[in-house]
Amino acid sequence: MIGRVLHIARREWLEQRRQPAMLAVIGALYGLVGGIVLAALLLMQVVAMEPARLATLTSVLGGAVDGRQVVDAAVGGTVAAYNFLMYSQFLGIAAVLAGHAVLHDRQCGTLTFLLLAPVRRGELLVGKVLGAVGPAFALYLVISGGASLVAASLPVTASHYQHLPTNPAWWVAFLLGGPLWAVFIGTVCTIVSSVAKDVRTSQQGVWFVVFFATMICGFLLTWALPYGIAGQLAVAGLAALGAAGAAMVGASIISRDVSR
Repeated sequence: MIGRVLHIARREWLEQRRQPAMLAVIGALYGLVGGIVLAALLLMQVVAMEPARLATLTSVLGGAVDGRQVVDAAVGGTVAAYNFLMYSQFLGIAAVLAGHAVLHDRQCGTLTFLLLAPVRRGELLVGKVLGAVGPAFALYLVISGGASLVAASLPVTASHYQHLPTNPAWWVAFLLGGPLWAVFIGTVCTIVSSVAKDVRTSQQGVWFVVFFATMICGFLLTWALPYGIAGQLAVAGLAALGAAGAAMVGASIISRDVSR
């Protein structure tokens, strides 16, 4: 079973690799968001390390609020916002890639051969999802993970460790929670792809899922960080249950394509 799933996933991954421009755009999107956040943090660090600049900031604020507190609050907001953007961006891209997985095979005429192959419908669905999510996950791991590690190394972020790799719960969210939610959303979008009759219909369904699901999931993954590893495991477990349920439903739906 695992071998068949991996074979389908590899086939889907190779299909994604045939579009280097698309992968370059995805990487650029990850890099753009991470770069803007790091630039903002570096700017705030420069202000925080210069007493004269802090005094000027305090003066601009009328002396009612300490400039250092303002900078620290801005850093905390930036770090939390990046976590939300990092997860929602990853989930959104994974959803879009999965939203064309089955439809592409139908348009190319290869779906019938896949359905007639000695592969269970659940294996086909899981392989399609893993293959579609794989490229987005690899870029997320390298680019978003790298940007987060750099952010964690900055002195100005030291008091906001809960939203950075210095917090063990962050790793659970990054390596487990985020990917599981991507698989869940990717499974739903693959199902949308399997029932859509054309690209436009598929895109409309996928964007509907992306708009709500990525925002909710991104919020959950970010919100649960202060609750430690247990909180993140609960969020990841919710995603796993959703993915399992979606896979069961999706396998039944894809089976109907045999009669088309």
